[in-house]
Amino acid sequence: MPKVQSSQVVLDSAYRCFCRNGFRRTTISDIVEEAQLSRPTVYKYAGTKDEAFAKVVRVRLEQAATAAGEAADAARSPEAKVLGVLTVKLEVAIRLWDDSPAHAYELLAAASAHTPDLVAAYTDHLARLLASALDEAAPDAARQAADVLLTFTRGLEDDLRDTEAARLGLRTGVRMITSGALSRPVILPA
Repeated sequence: MPKVQSSQVVLDSAYRCFCRNGFRRTTISDIVEEAQLSRPTVYKYAGTKDEAFAKVVRVRLEQAATAAGEAADAARSPEAKVLGVLTVKLEVAIRLWDDSPAHAYELLAAASAHTPDLVAAYTDHLARLLASALDEAAPDAARQAADVLLTFTRGLEDDLRDTEAARLGLRTGVRMITSGALSRPVILPA
């Protein structure tokens, strides 16, 4: 099997194992069995369980970051750009919940604990996309609004039992938050 194909098989197998067993209960033996490759081949492409997990997280976040950038580029209005970026973020969480309803919380926590730099880089990328979308209309509030929008979306990701309600909540929240960020700022007394 060619290198790229073997590497992809190993990472796809690792993802399925993490989704099925959770982070704590997945072993390299599980990944070897799922990939139907030799143990040395799995170690070559995945490394340890922690390294395999980090590689899976990296690939998933890189794909999501690319999709978020494309969504922002395709949209015409600041609100549509924001909604496009945050829809990508929410859909990543929905996919994880669909793939691993029993272990989604654990996997999200493991990603934050075991790959904090990857998660932070992804979040920063999204914040820059959001701030850029809002910057022309609201340069003073763009980064703050981006942070609020990301926090709001993380809140929606906490309970994805009803994905349509989460999607509707995202659209409603984006409309409300961006309309506030894009309106003339109100200066409150100190």
